Formats: sequence, C-alpha cells, structure tokens
Amino acid sequence: MNEALMPFFWVGITFPTLLFMQRWIHRHLRGVALLITGRMMWAVIIYAIILLPGVLLHELSHWVTARLLGVRTGSLSLIPQIKQDGSVQLGYVEYYKGRNLGPVRESLIGAAPLITGTLAVLLIGLHIFDITALGQAIQSGQIDQLTQALGQVFSAPDFLVWLYLIFAISNAMMPSASDRQAWPTFLLLLLVVLLAALVLGGQEVMVQGLLGPVATVLGFLGLAFSLAIGVDLVFIGVIMLLEKGISRIRGVEVVYEGVDALPS
Repeated sequence: MNEALMPFFWVGITFPTLLFMQRWIHRHLRGVALLITGRMMWAVIIYAIILLPGVLLHELSHWVTARLLGVRTGSLSLIPQIKQDGSVQLGYVEYYKGRNLGPVRESLIGAAPLITGTLAVLLIGLHIFDITALGQAIQSGQIDQLTQALGQVFSAPDFLVWLYLIFAISNAMMPSASDRQAWPTFLLLLLVVLLAALVLGGQEVMVQGLLGPVATVLGFLGLAFSLAIGVDLVFIGVIMLLEKGISRIRGVEVVYEGVDALPS
C-alpha cells in the first residue's frame, strides 16, 4: 500500500472505532452511576462530573471559535439537562445564526471541539507519555526496548491524572448532531471547488500541493485517535467490572435503550 495513503486508512479505521467506543462508554458510564445512586438525576450529575474537563474544553472551543470568527455568542452552560426523549445534554453554547454566518464558519465552529480535543490528546501523549518512543519500540520488535518504553509511560509524573484527562477529553470532543448540521453544505462547496480545479487542469498541482499536508494532518489525527482508543480500552475494562460487580451486589441490572449523551 502507498505510504501516502496510510493516514487515510488509519483515520478511516480509528475514527469509527472511537465513535463506537464513545457511545458505549457514555451509556455504561451513566449506567454505573445509576446503579450506584439509584436515582436518575444523581446518576446524570455524577456522569457529567466525570466528563467535566472534556465538556468544558468542548464548549469553550465552540465559544472561542465563534468569537474569533466574528459570530455573536450567547450563554455558555455546563449544567447537564435530561431532554424529553431521555437523552442527556451535558452542555451547550449559544451563538446567533444570522444570514451572514454561512456554512464555512458554522462548520468551523462545529468542528472546533474535535480540533482542540485532538491537540490536547496529542500534547499529553507526546510530552507526558512520550508515545513517539513507544511507537518506535513497537516498530523495532525488541522486547527490551518495548519494556523500557512502557516503563517510561507508566512512570510519567501524575500518570493516572493525565490518563483520566485523555479519557475525559477524548470522550467529549466528538461533534454532536447540531455541530455537524452545516457540514454537508460545507463539504458540497469544497467538492465543487475541487472539481472546478480539476476541470481547469490543476490536477497535478492539487495532488502535489494537498496530498502531503492532508496526509500529515490525518497522520496526527490517527495518532490521537489511536491513543484515545488505547486509553478507552482501559476504562472500558474498569467500567465493565464496576457494572457487573455492583449489579451482582444490588441484584439489579441496567437496561440500555436510546440514551446517547454528548456536549452540543
């Protein structure tokens, strides 16, 4: 396979995997909180507190991006709310969709949490856990080198705190349905521009000028998503053990239906 195309496949695999894991985590984290408290409102509060760092970054990303793009903002809330359909809204930012907003600016505002969340996960992974050394050790296939790299990861200062922050940020950075509302129009406009460039004979320039930078960006996305998946696997194991243990002790189980919850 062409190395230039690897980041595309990497993101194509890790992004849906992370989405699936995020949905599982949101449901079962809320379920564990419900088993502990026995009351829906208290369960939602505990659930929201656990993800608070990620929700805060999510909503601040919307607010700051809107302000930078000259879009008038309203209130910002981090108070969880249970909607009529049973879903939970962990937070929101109000901004005014005037005639001049347009799909480009609205799409950028909607994508802001994914961008800032990815950057935060990368910064923690690169500067705290030194995942670059870990990746090189995995590629080398040397047990001694891999053991040393893993030892450096686990011996990082405040290891559990940073691990939790990756968990909270990565599980609140995905755009909600309202965040993605303008994306189809934006992608359509982008497609029109690309087709126009191809018709005008700019195919070679586009491939040479865009493929490299896009592959680099996707490479960083794939790295961040892979790190988030690795951390999520640890927390999924913990959540599963807690849910099974508490269910057995209390003699009750949580029945899951359509109970998604995301910041908006």
